[in-house]
Amino acid sequence: MTLLAQNLLDACTTAILAVTPHDLRIVSANQASALLLGYTQQELIGRSILEIETGIQEHFFWDDVQKGGNAHISQLETDYRHAQGYFLSVCKSVRSTTWEDQALCVISFYDISQSKRLERESALTASLLFATLESTADGIVVTDLDGHIRHCNAAMMQIWQWSDTRQSEALFEWIKPQLKNAEDFQNWLDLLYSDPYLESQFAAHLHDGRFYDFNSQAQRLGEAPEGRIFSVHDSTAIKTSEAALRIAHQKAQAASHAKSEFLSHMSHELRTPLNAILGFAQLIFIDTDNPQRLLGNYIINAGQHLLDMINEVLDLASIEAGKLTLRHETIDLAPIVRDCCELMQNLAAEKNIQLFIDLPPNVSCWVEGDARRIKQILLNFTSNAVKYNRPAGSVTLSISQTQSANWRLMVSDTGYGISESDQAQLFMAFSRVGEQQEEIEGTGIGLAFTRKLAQLMQGTVGVKSTLNVGSDFWVDFPVVTPAAVPSIISGSTEAKQRQILYIEDDQLSQKLMSRILEQQRAHYALALASTAAEGLLLAQQQIPDLILLDRHLPDATGASLLVQLRMDETTRHIPVIALSGDALAEDIHQAIQLGFDAYLTKPLDIAKALPIIDNALGYIHKGI
Repeated sequence: MTLLAQNLLDACTTAILAVTPHDLRIVSANQASALLLGYTQQELIGRSILEIETGIQEHFFWDDVQKGGNAHISQLETDYRHAQGYFLSVCKSVRSTTWEDQALCVISFYDISQSKRLERESALTASLLFATLESTADGIVVTDLDGHIRHCNAAMMQIWQWSDTRQSEALFEWIKPQLKNAEDFQNWLDLLYSDPYLESQFAAHLHDGRFYDFNSQAQRLGEAPEGRIFSVHDSTAIKTSEAALRIAHQKAQAASHAKSEFLSHMSHELRTPLNAILGFAQLIFIDTDNPQRLLGNYIINAGQHLLDMINEVLDLASIEAGKLTLRHETIDLAPIVRDCCELMQNLAAEKNIQLFIDLPPNVSCWVEGDARRIKQILLNFTSNAVKYNRPAGSVTLSISQTQSANWRLMVSDTGYGISESDQAQLFMAFSRVGEQQEEIEGTGIGLAFTRKLAQLMQGTVGVKSTLNVGSDFWVDFPVVTPAAVPSIISGSTEAKQRQILYIEDDQLSQKLMSRILEQQRAHYALALASTAAEGLLLAQQQIPDLILLDRHLPDATGASLLVQLRMDETTRHIPVIALSGDALAEDIHQAIQLGFDAYLTKPLDIAKALPIIDNALGYIHKGI
């Protein structure tokens, strides 16, 4: 080969080899081929082409060429052996020619290793993507910009019961017959295909009860939209659970409402007759000249015992219904202990039980809670300690500080003790333990209520008891730092004639109020009305100084009548006190929110009720 021809070949960037067809020896190689194959040009000259083309297909080809066959190939992908032993992916073409009367096969080839590697990586990625799409439980659909299906996975076909992908079929035409909300779904699709970049979700509800959540986003090539990708997730279990939770919540709300209604109704129905019983008994007892005064006291004690048991039941039910409201105030426990000891003196004396107090000297025992409820807890412990004690026994009320920074209120007795098996049932509602349970009256809910009360005030209750030795009952409250308490200054006013209107349909309650005012506040004039209509008319005509209003009247509620009174220019200034058997904290709070100036509960405690009435009338009375 001439120098000019060789220079021309070396200038070509395509690798070129010239091979003699009869012996398959390389007779010419340009620089590009030498560089690509890892040889020098001189090392390539004289080598057999079969040292480079080692595949079986190539052997058959060159064997045919040696036998005079056609040596013509265009753009064939194959592997060439590199000088270092590894293989290159190349694309070659072969042409037969004659140079200076010598037959030659000219091979031109170029490296496609990079593109083959990218092709393999792309195929691997596609394989992984396909495997992922087919293994996922969610349905996957790819559509063009017009909504026709390009691809869907097996899960998608199973969801919609397709037998094949139906490439030319519109997605919605297959889904539509199975949807309850087909029209909404179509509108959603129209919105999606009107904006190829929009991402959106849709909840589909099928006729068979299943739910599927659709999520759609644009399929892009670079920034240009090419179609849409839909993922479809089975949300049936979630929707079913949500529906069950909604139903359970509605039932719980209905049950809570029913319980609240029951509590309010029972409170009113039980307290209204007790109002007459205890009210008239109080009037008998107040009259020191009445020969039946002692009998009146018996009625008061028995009625109060009944009221206490009713209150226990209603209070426990109120806690369980989440309706019990507690005050949060900083309290010194020591005065509560002293008050409880004084209150229990009579009961202890009747049982021949000695009461003792053991308080930390010169120390205030501050906790946060509701003082009335803490006293209720301590009274419950103390009354049990007295009632279940042995004759001539003792009860000690003490306060001590625990290692966990709590103040401990403890009641210790010298009674008969409680067995370990019975101790496990002590704080269960309606459970009464011990041999004395048949001899001593009670509801069996006092300790259950006590524990729940303590828990509501971040307190804990406990018991330690030994048979034939005695028992220790305690409640622990966290120690707190006291806050400053503002002082309250009261004023006074002169007594003068006052007009009271009492709107109440219960005749015994009317008679009781008449007798109370007749005996204790003779300077108060009382007018009576049995219906809301009658009460409104009297209020407008007489313009009383105070209205006592029952919340349950035959023709209207007390709340509705209050609204009418407040809307009338002639009566809107009159103070109105609710007087009702609805004694739940929620009822009282609701009444005050509605605009009642005060709230009295039945049975009426005359000693507490009269000062409230006096205050509403601007009068302070010395005595009861």
